Amino acid sequence: MYQLGKRAGVTLDYNVQTKWQPVDSQRVMLWAATFGKQEDYMDVLARGHFEKKKSASHHSSIIEAALEVGLPEAPLMAFLKSEELKDEVWRSYGTTIRDKRIEAIPLFIFNGPTSNDGPFRSGKTGRAIIHHGSGDPEQFKQVFDDILRKTPRQSL
Repeated sequence: MYQLGKRAGVTLDYNVQTKWQPVDSQRVMLWAATFGKQEDYMDVLARGHFEKKKSASHHSSIIEAALEVGLPEAPLMAFLKSEELKDEVWRSYGTTIRDKRIEAIPLFIFNGPTSNDGPFRSGKTGRAIIHHGSGDPEQFKQVFDDILRKTPRQSL
């Protein structure tokens, strides 16, 4: 994801506080949809979270993003004090975990014949290729091409 961000002109910074389920930021996204502003809100919230260390879990960040895209302040504050859409968000988390079996953002660690590296290995030879997050087929092809390029011919 970091490399994808760089290609898009975004420098991702993962050193920001997060919650496993940022329910209120998701609730506001659903609420913003009633104004047709859910995409704008999520863009601003994500930019603040990943580029400016403004956690998407904090009300101050949620409010700032919502106001930046033009959501009305008084209704927003009342909404955040309510329980509205909370059940919908939790239901969505539940179906994502149970039905789709997605429990976390993936971490891929690739080793080849010349490496035994990474956080789950005790070996210190070579360098593992570590990929945070999901990726498209071209990214994974590049990983395997890199491993193949580093593999001595006699190992093939």
